Amino acid sequence: MMNILQTWFARIIGTLLGLSGAGLFGAMAGFAIGSIIDKLHRDGFFLWEGDRKNGESGDFIFSTMILATAILKAKSDNQETESTYIFNFLKEQYGEIKAAEYLKILNKTMKQEWDIRKITQQLRSKNNYETRLQLLFFLFGIANADTAIEDKELAILKIIGIHLGISANDFEAISSNFLSELDKSYRTLKINPDASEQQIKDAYRILVNKYHPDKITDSNSLSSFAEEKFQKVQLAYNRIKTEKGFK
Repeated sequence: MMNILQTWFARIIGTLLGLSGAGLFGAMAGFAIGSIIDKLHRDGFFLWEGDRKNGESGDFIFSTMILATAILKAKSDNQETESTYIFNFLKEQYGEIKAAEYLKILNKTMKQEWDIRKITQQLRSKNNYETRLQLLFFLFGIANADTAIEDKELAILKIIGIHLGISANDFEAISSNFLSELDKSYRTLKINPDASEQQIKDAYRILVNKYHPDKITDSNSLSSFAEEKFQKVQLAYNRIKTEKGFK
C-alpha cells in the first residue's frame, strides 16, 4: 500500500508541474521533493479510508473531493470545464476507471453541505505542509480551469488556505501562478473586467479618497500602510487604463 502512496505522490507532483509550468516551484525554491515522499513514507499516510490505521476517518481522496465541491459551488456559471479538469487530473493519477469512480464521489458530495473548516483542519492534522501546498495548488487549478478565478472562488480558496495552515506568502506564491497582473488590478479596484470606463474611474476615485496618505496624520504606521495601498491603487488604475485604452 505504501508503494502505491509513494507512486501517487510522485505522480501528483509531476501532473501539477505539467498543468501549471514550473512557476510555483520556482517560488517555492528549496523544497526537496524526495524528502517529502520519504516523510510521507515514514509517517504512514494512507489514501483510502479502508486502509487507515485503527479505522481512522478522513479519507484523503474523499476530503479532496469535498474541497473540490466547494470550489465548484462557488462558480457562478456552468461547471463543466472544472469537472473536466478534475476528471483529467484523476485519470492521470489513477486511470480512467478509478477516475470515474472518484467523479461519482464528487457528484455525491455536490448534493450535500459540508463543514469546510472541519474538513480542512482534519487534512491539516493528518498531512504535512508540503502535501497541503500541493492540495491547495490543485484546488487553484480547478478554479482556474476556465481561465478566470471569480471572487467567490478566491474567497473559498483563502478560507481553505487559512484552515490548511498555509502561510500568507505561500498562498500568494500559489495564486500568482493563476492570477495575472491585470486580474490583480481589477481586484485592487474592486471591479469586474467588464466594468465601463466610468465605473473604473468612479472606483479609482473612491479608493484614492480612502487611502490618500495626506488624510492619515495620527500614526506613522497607518500612514505607511495608506501610502502602500495608495500606490497599489495608482498602479492598478494605470494598468487598466492602458489595457482599456482611455485617459
